[in-house]
Formats: sequence, structure tokens, C-alpha cells
Amino acid sequence: MTVKDTNVTENVPQKDPRRTDAMKKTQRIEAIMEVVRIVAGMAIAYLLALVILVAISDDPVFIVKQFILGPFSSARRIGSIINLAVPFTLCGLSMCFMYAVNKFNLIGESIFMLSGCIITWVALAIGQNLPAVILVPLLLLIGAVVGAVLSFIPAIMDRKLNANVVVVSLMLNSVIVQLAIYILRYYMKDPGISFIGSYELPKQIQFVTLFGKMKIGAGVIIAAIAVVIVSIIFFKTSFGWKMRIVGSNPKFATAVGLSALGISFTAQLAGGALAGIAGATEIMNSYKRFQWTASTGHGFDGLLVAVLAKKNPILVPVGALFLAYVRIGADVVNTSGDIPYEFISVIQGIIILLVAAESFLSGFKNRLIYKSVQAENANQKSA
Repeated sequence: MTVKDTNVTENVPQKDPRRTDAMKKTQRIEAIMEVVRIVAGMAIAYLLALVILVAISDDPVFIVKQFILGPFSSARRIGSIINLAVPFTLCGLSMCFMYAVNKFNLIGESIFMLSGCIITWVALAIGQNLPAVILVPLLLLIGAVVGAVLSFIPAIMDRKLNANVVVVSLMLNSVIVQLAIYILRYYMKDPGISFIGSYELPKQIQFVTLFGKMKIGAGVIIAAIAVVIVSIIFFKTSFGWKMRIVGSNPKFATAVGLSALGISFTAQLAGGALAGIAGATEIMNSYKRFQWTASTGHGFDGLLVAVLAKKNPILVPVGALFLAYVRIGADVVNTSGDIPYEFISVIQGIIILLVAAESFLSGFKNRLIYKSVQAENANQKSA
């Protein structure tokens, strides 16, 4: 008996290319509208800042001009924007890890300060005997370890004791900040200066400045490398995919076999390590000695940047530069006019409210998606 080859067509559901195209268009609209929403939030906050300046200033035209153009009026000020954006970027990347898994571990605020303190202490103890090529990576590593260890505390309390990670991290911030001040006062204080500060850092770890008059510290290179590495982790590795799954739907993550607790725990440690690197970088990039006697606020600035970037590490430098620009603008109008620096807090609050509000411009986005689907349906009927 001869057996003939036959083609067997299995009853396997095939993807409808038209439906796939519609989904792609919807995703494209959502991505574009997310960027528009962030930019619109920034623009509204910026316009309100101008309104506030006009309302409270005796010379509003001059003040508004200074606020808008002042940060770009000299190479030094442009360099200041970039230098200020370096710690904002690193702290923003740190908070992206926390934000991605919906664990708002705010310990980065004190990690930043204690990391700078510890690496100064270590540099003063052994810095004279080591070249920069060894000492700088070592100090960055120490900063990362300090950050990971400190972020471990609220993370483990959240995991084992079901403690609120926000409350625990905020309470720990006060304790750790005082610890850094204690170390400065009793172990590093230079009695030969008129203010509270450590002995001067070894010359080989004080980062060189780049681009002439702009005087941009070499820490910008570390920030750029961090953006690339974190972006790869988020979008090109399985861990980044797992973080996004856990952050969006932890129950689904558990159902498909992912360890939601373990992934969120690891993300918090990674975020803490980045905050530690941020503190170490800032000391070597912008200071000759450790002289912080109060919380610097960089951890909370990192949260603001992460919110602006919508936990997307690629957008973190944009949010960091915008925040640095506004801060330098506020400093310019404070020194050249009659505007208190504190008004910048109002601007930050408005930005957070508009960008964090999911319903902001959502109606416009939904109308665009609806029209896109209608157009697609019309094309299918006419085909």
C-alpha cells in the first residue's frame, strides 16, 4: 500500500494582522501621549512660575527674563546646570528601581549623605597611599555597598514584618543623617577651618573639570554610564521585565511563577546601591571636603525626577536637566532680584501633582485612541 504525503493544516488560531496594527497604533498613541502629558505638566508649572514671579516681584519683566534666560547667560551657569543634574540623574535612576516595583523606599535621602561621609572617611584614612585609578573605583564600590546595606533595612522589615516601607525609610533617614553628622564632628572635623567640615580630600580623587569655562565635573561621565547600564537592565534583561511585571500586577507575577517579594527586594537593594554611588560621586565631583551638616534633599529630588521620567531611565536625564535648570533659574532670580528661593517648592509641587495625576489629559488620549479605532474599522469595511 502506497502512503501519499499529505499537507495537514492544523486548526491553529492565526494572528489577525489588522488587529495587530490597531494594537500597535494604540500603543503608539499611549506612548506619545505620555510624553505630551509630562511636557504639558512641566510647561504648566513653568507658566505658573512666571505668573508667581510677575505677581510678587517689583520688577517682573527683569525677573522673568532672568528666570528664563539667566541659567544660559554664561558658560559657568550652563556648567552649573549640568553639574547639578549629575546627582539628580543618579538619584532619579535609584528611585526608578523603587518605582518600578511600587516600593517607595525613600532611604535614598540618607544614603546619599552617609555614602559621601563614609567614602570621605575612607579616603582620608588610605587615600594618600593609593593612585586614583584604584581609589576612585574603590570609593564608588564602597558607596554602593553602603547604599545596598542601608536599603536592606526597610526592605527586610517590609518583607518579614510587613512594615510600611515609606514610614520605616523616613524614620531611618533622620537616624542616618545624625550618624553622618556624628562621624563628621568627632572623626573627620578639620579644626583649622572656621566651619564644620572634614579634612580636605586627597587631590587624586577630586574629579577634574571638563569643557573649559563651563567647568563640568567628570562625574557627568559616571552619570551617563549609569543611564546606559540601567536602561539596558530595564529593557534588555529578564530582570527588568520581571520588575515591570511585579510593579504592574504582583498577583499576576506570582501566578506565573515569579517571586514578587524577591524581585522587589532585589530592586530596592539595586536602587540603594545607586543612591550610594550618587553620594560618592557628588563628593568627588563637587567638593573638596565633606561638609554636609543637614540632609541634602537629593533623595527626594530623585523621586521627583523618577516621577517626571515615569520610571523610564532613558528619560531620567531629561527630568534631571529640567529640574536643574529650574533650580539654577531660581538661584539667579534670588541673587539678582527680590524673589525668595523657596518659591521653587511651589513649582515642584505643581509638577508632581500634574505629572503624577493619571487622569491629566487622559480624556484627550482616549479620544485619540477612539478615533484611531474608528478609522481602522472604516478601513477594514472598505477593504
